[in-house]
Amino acid sequence: MIHRAAPLLTATLLFVITSVTLTEPAEARRAFARGQHGAAGAYAHQGQYGSRAGARAFGANGGFSARAASFNGPNGTNGQLAAGGAYKRGVGGFRAKQFSAEGANGGSANRYMNNAYNAQTGTGVRNSGASYTNPQGQSYGYNGTTSYAKGQGATSSIDTQNKGDYTVDWQKGQKPVVTPVPTTVPAAEMP
Repeated sequence: MIHRAAPLLTATLLFVITSVTLTEPAEARRAFARGQHGAAGAYAHQGQYGSRAGARAFGANGGFSARAASFNGPNGTNGQLAAGGAYKRGVGGFRAKQFSAEGANGGSANRYMNNAYNAQTGTGVRNSGASYTNPQGQSYGYNGTTSYAKGQGATSSIDTQNKGDYTVDWQKGQKPVVTPVPTTVPAAEMP
């Protein structure tokens, strides 16, 4: 079971991260253990252009994973990533990740996603979004929410920058139906 592997995983992850942070750059550590109840592992790496670390544990009835990274490139480019998730058989699971980066030329990008599924009801919700800014300061992106049910389909609501808003109905066995959301003009701005 996963709860039996948790102390081993925690100790392994702490050892790996401590080993990397106390050594010279360009070091890597990795540990992995497998037993009758599952497997657990962790890694960490530190180099000239950044660092990353992660851990995971899986068994027959559940598991989790987590990872993070930070990178610094030449000329001021940088980026960060974080992701994780967990599941338990018969209960459900979740997953999430986030990414951001800045370019040396002044452009930037951000993305996120999270998804939660309830296995007892067969339903879930996914949220995601992205935003990009080019070096000239123009922004693009979206935010979206999707609700879904196992074996039935999904409904998405998407709010975009510069491209309008719309909903998408994804029913099983049918083509998706895209419906633009009309924009409303505040009464104060009406002629």
